[in-house]
Amino acid sequence: MAVQRVLVLGAGKVGKSVAELLLAAGGGAYHVTIADREKASLDEATAILGGLKAKVPFPVSFDSRQVDVNDASAVRALLKGHQYVVCMLPFNFVKGIAEMANELGVHYFDVTEDVETTDAVKSIADSGRAKVALVPQCGLAPGYIAIAAYDVAKEFDSVQSLTLRVGALSQFPTNQLKYNVTWSAAGVVNEYCEPCNVMLHGHTVKVPALEGLERFSLEGIEYEAFYTSGGVGTLVETLENEKRLAPEADVAYKTIRYPGHRDLMKFLLQDLGLATEHATPNAKGQKFDRWLLIDLFDHSLARTLQDVVVIFVNGIGMKQGRPWQVNFRRNIPATNLLGRPWPAIELTTAAGVCAMVDLHRLGKLPRQTGFIRQEEVSLPEFSKTVFGKCYDAPGEVEAAILRRG
Repeated sequence: MAVQRVLVLGAGKVGKSVAELLLAAGGGAYHVTIADREKASLDEATAILGGLKAKVPFPVSFDSRQVDVNDASAVRALLKGHQYVVCMLPFNFVKGIAEMANELGVHYFDVTEDVETTDAVKSIADSGRAKVALVPQCGLAPGYIAIAAYDVAKEFDSVQSLTLRVGALSQFPTNQLKYNVTWSAAGVVNEYCEPCNVMLHGHTVKVPALEGLERFSLEGIEYEAFYTSGGVGTLVETLENEKRLAPEADVAYKTIRYPGHRDLMKFLLQDLGLATEHATPNAKGQKFDRWLLIDLFDHSLARTLQDVVVIFVNGIGMKQGRPWQVNFRRNIPATNLLGRPWPAIELTTAAGVCAMVDLHRLGKLPRQTGFIRQEEVSLPEFSKTVFGKCYDAPGEVEAAILRRG
């Protein structure tokens, strides 16, 4: 078995988890290079990856590189010699990585929720220039949620309504926002600000984030959900092209939060104007924009390892001439794995992109080159992987890893 060399760009909370899970569940199939500009992040990641050697019964091969991702020549040099790159950088740093990877023959994967970034990746294939697999939006949402939702959609002769809902929530919220930063503050604020692609009454439209508020209950716990950008990925376009949608179909993605969160975010982003992307400085030189809010979140909101990921897909459509409803649900808690606690958002996001890389290595993606949509991968095929167990049975993942030896 030829060892595949994978570059993980970004050694933050989820980036280090991608590197660790790929090495742990890959069964010795990968050498991972993890890269970041922050030495402290690299040191933490290196310590975690080094600790794997005593925990798994197969080789663990990795190295680390300190690199400034703003230096295109340094990133280009780092890409050379790798078969895969997994881009775990904040959305505002991602542009250009896919272009370089394609030029150098390195298969490209990311977890971004940013629509503009994904469109730029897709344009490489649309222009006929794709030399590698281009697989963006591989995390949880977008990512796994599109795979699950497409599996629901296939149950119908025609889909009338398909609502995708995902939330990464603290198990024990105590502040007024009822929220802890469990992933990227920049990513969360961005998806609260950017327009959302949805289908309403058969028309593909853009709607403001934070609208479409609904309340619902699962297992006695009250939640709210509302539109946020990016989570639906390319699913609407795929369902349209395959003529799976009824003439007045509704398809949308919503983020799940505890009740009251949405109203406070509207106050901050809209009433106080912090949704602005590039604010003009005031007389004192201060900028009141989304980057200020991101800094406030990182500074003020306590982080937690005790989270839970809630996934809920509701589909309604016609089946054999009768109206039918199909639901899909997962509830993934934080899990202890290989000697450390894994927040649910880290585990599910890392598992999503690692599974896609592994399926490509095994030749089980729809094709080996070109733009690949998440919903083109079947849920059963995804779930067969060790990475798929992170969604279906997280408590069994460690045993599955150890059996790979």
